Amino acid sequence: MCKTDKKIIQPFFSHDYAPLEDKKLLKLFITLGAEGYGIFWLIVEFMHQNTFIVGEENLLAYKFHTDVEIIKRVMNDFQLFRIEQRDDKNVYISDRILRNLNYVEQKNEDKKDAANVRWLLSAFNKAYVEFFDEEPILKSDEIEALKKYAKKIPDLKTKLRDILYTLKNLRFDTDINFKPCANWLLKDNNLARLVNGEFGKLKHKESEKEIKERQKQLEIQKTKENQPSEIELEISAISNKTDALEYIKNFYIGKKIVVQGGKAFIVPYLRTLANKFEISEKEIIESCNIKDA
Repeated sequence: MCKTDKKIIQPFFSHDYAPLEDKKLLKLFITLGAEGYGIFWLIVEFMHQNTFIVGEENLLAYKFHTDVEIIKRVMNDFQLFRIEQRDDKNVYISDRILRNLNYVEQKNEDKKDAANVRWLLSAFNKAYVEFFDEEPILKSDEIEALKKYAKKIPDLKTKLRDILYTLKNLRFDTDINFKPCANWLLKDNNLARLVNGEFGKLKHKESEKEIKERQKQLEIQKTKENQPSEIELEISAISNKTDALEYIKNFYIGKKIVVQGGKAFIVPYLRTLANKFEISEKEIIESCNIKDA
């Protein structure tokens, strides 16, 4: 079955002003007429987004409402296409289409690179204004340097705030007149030296988003801490002295309870439960069948 090539997202391809100047196309036009010529361009459109496998000509004939023999003649009789083996299958190939696809992919990559550069410069400017209260004035060679750093340092985008905050607070004992700025950062490999810790560990200042997230997590933790524990819920459900004494007894089955001078040393929340129902030390000791140490 014809395979869709999903990596091609451009909805167009180049079309010559005078394609019939191509002798091969002219021969096709003379032989098959306007129908054959139209079928050729329908196939070209199809092959810009699909792999055309030899043996599936009938599928295109059905798709284009034409005779399968015309499809086969267009593909094989005029040297407009050739056959190559790919992934253990014979497929139709057109060098013209391959050039178009490579051009489209290159344009897409160029657009992607341009978008990344715009994002990088925008993030750099935003962080710079945050810490220096002014926009950086970058020369073309400094912008190129920043682009090269982005390729060498994969996580540069996430480090920009820390880099510029560290730059803002950078001081040199040997140069009291040193003024930190973007221009210094983007020359003499200073940005890489800063990232590598040559001037000390990168400093971090929480962003408003980080502060809000930290406060949110603190609120969640505080809420969890204020929620009653499972044991507290169990104890709160006890409504009489008999059940309370039984709960204390069951809690200490298999556990050691210290008794000295007629006083049992039990955990605080069980002590609270005993006090709530006025359970005496003697009752606890006898209930748990424990001897005075």
